[in-house]
Amino acid sequence: MSQMKEIIEWLLTVEKLADELYRKVSETVIEDENMSDFFFHLANEEAWHGQIMQNALDCLEYTSQPPSPIIVDDMTRSKIESVFVKHRELLEAGSFSRAQALECLSLTEFSEWNDIFIYVVSALKEERKFMQVAAKMHRHVKEIENYLKAQPEGSQHLHLIRNLPPIWKESMLIIDDDAPLTNFLTKLFADDAQIETAHNGREGLDKVKEKYFDVIISDVQMPVMDGMEFYRRAAAHDPLIGQRTLFFTGSTQPNVIEFFRRNGLRHLMKPARIREIVNKVAEIMPAVNREQ
Repeated sequence: MSQMKEIIEWLLTVEKLADELYRKVSETVIEDENMSDFFFHLANEEAWHGQIMQNALDCLEYTSQPPSPIIVDDMTRSKIESVFVKHRELLEAGSFSRAQALECLSLTEFSEWNDIFIYVVSALKEERKFMQVAAKMHRHVKEIENYLKAQPEGSQHLHLIRNLPPIWKESMLIIDDDAPLTNFLTKLFADDAQIETAHNGREGLDKVKEKYFDVIISDVQMPVMDGMEFYRRAAAHDPLIGQRTLFFTGSTQPNVIEFFRRNGLRHLMKPARIREIVNKVAEIMPAVNREQ
């Protein structure tokens, strides 16, 4: 068995432990609705992470990966798994407090477990479909960070987040044949994401086939390929791309407005206030929340 395959199979067992533990925590702290909902959300995230690791196993079957330079030794496995065992025993004994719930969260999410998970995703993220995994994993960590910041007892755990290795930098694609506008939007969001640009829908389509973008801002009326045709072809390649797309256009033609409505697409009409643009992008990428 290859080292990478062995690591991924072990991660699958840990994701299952996390899913089961977080669901049990959610049921135990049911009187604290906010905390209960958050742990239920985390349980669903871990179930998704488990599916990602299964996909990673499948990926190993048809891609050539170099040997893993790391081995997850028995001591590391035991250290990580013991945290889940300890908190499951506390839950079963009926002695589980709010403080222990936060301790459980910090000791699991910011342990070597996530370092190893991130290592696997990073090793595979040159594969187009794993870029999305890296992006969502990044958001997963940010959600936990924001939750801890909102809790009075959470600040004592925040330092652990800073020890996590970076896995993803948000990326944005701007598709517009208006060069001054493209330059402006690039500067506006330069602190929030890595920016790429395309001058028409054809160039934009080529880029989304090669790379995952957290946000896509697109005009409609462009040469070579318009924004609607870009979207139709891009959605055939990535059915969820509409969730990350904002159309920014001056077209008020009925067929364009109907296209937005029929596909449930975000859109802004030109001209738009800068704050409106920022707010619309923030609906897709919440990290964009600064005042303009």
